[in-house]
Amino acid sequence: MGKGVCCLIGPRTPREDEAGACAELAYRVFFSSRFPDFLSGASTWPMVLRDGALKDTFAMFDGDKPVSLIHRFERDVLIHGCKLRIGFVGFVCTHPDYRGRGLASTILAATMNKFREDDVDFVCISGDRTMYRRAGARPIGGRREFVVNRENSEKLREHACKVSIRKASLEDAELLASIYDRESIRFIRPLSDYEIVLKYRHCVGRPCEFVIAGDETKARAYLLLTEPQTQEGRSSRTVFEYAGERNFVLSAIHHLAKETELRVKVEGNDPLGEMLTEVGIEGTPVQKPGTVAVLDFAKTMRKLIPFFASRLPANLVQTLDFAFGNERFVAWCDDGILEIDGITNMVWTLLGTPPGENLTGVRVVGKMEELHKRCLPIPLPSLEMNMV
Repeated sequence: MGKGVCCLIGPRTPREDEAGACAELAYRVFFSSRFPDFLSGASTWPMVLRDGALKDTFAMFDGDKPVSLIHRFERDVLIHGCKLRIGFVGFVCTHPDYRGRGLASTILAATMNKFREDDVDFVCISGDRTMYRRAGARPIGGRREFVVNRENSEKLREHACKVSIRKASLEDAELLASIYDRESIRFIRPLSDYEIVLKYRHCVGRPCEFVIAGDETKARAYLLLTEPQTQEGRSSRTVFEYAGERNFVLSAIHHLAKETELRVKVEGNDPLGEMLTEVGIEGTPVQKPGTVAVLDFAKTMRKLIPFFASRLPANLVQTLDFAFGNERFVAWCDDGILEIDGITNMVWTLLGTPPGENLTGVRVVGKMEELHKRCLPIPLPSLEMNMV
């Protein structure tokens, strides 16, 4: 069908009897050149296959035919006791015959409005396109990558403990959740998040597995990492996420690096990064995956006041307030002010500047320097497992 007259309806949530047609659209756009069917392709981004996923989809229809759609879902996140909410966006696709009409932009706007209704603070989009930039999404930093290989892994020997490791199976979902639930910076995940990644053995489009590390008495930690990939004769794996006792995480890394190079993603100031740096393995700043938008600067900063209170003098926190308008974002107290000009600078101030970029348009005066230095950027957990 060409770009003739059509009756476009939406955005709306597809009905159950329209699920197959939506899957066919996604298959045609994303997977038809590499996979034999929708399930094979979608299983590489398994969160889209979770129960009830259809209700978290918005689509545009030409009559009864879906021609553009976006998938979303939400998870609460705890940051040292403060609860925020993160929305995830993916599977953004439009039928080739309907591109260039702003359909995906219309659906994205509806999706962002839904997130605002649901009190979402940050939106993680699995991509970087002009359309996402217009919605306020930007690449962010706040992460380092440590390369541990056969040559430098011996630096970890003195710090490693005796560890046993094994691959997790579907029966280990509750165990993985119990280890993760002790993290101070974490998502509040249903058990099904672990079950679906264990079932399909993929996340963010890559084959992966959980490895459980422990001693003779119990499991102490886990790592979520890719299966070995060989490039130019060199085998490597990427550690997306880890949880549990950091000495056991470190010991598992020491053990695994004897067989294949590990690229370990460390968020913020996590103790694992300090442990690796201490033995002489330096981390390199890298971007987090996708792009992230901040939906309401003032609302989110107010939610974080207990987090700020744990790091700042009481008299500063008691007079904190926030406002924004016309791409100027302001935080102030009785004896100081933080002013940020522009959406990009605001996102980077709150969530981390990507490597190779420079933060500009930020003015910090008086006591607000303490908030800026001690509390920002806001630490986030690893995003990969829940991305769509």
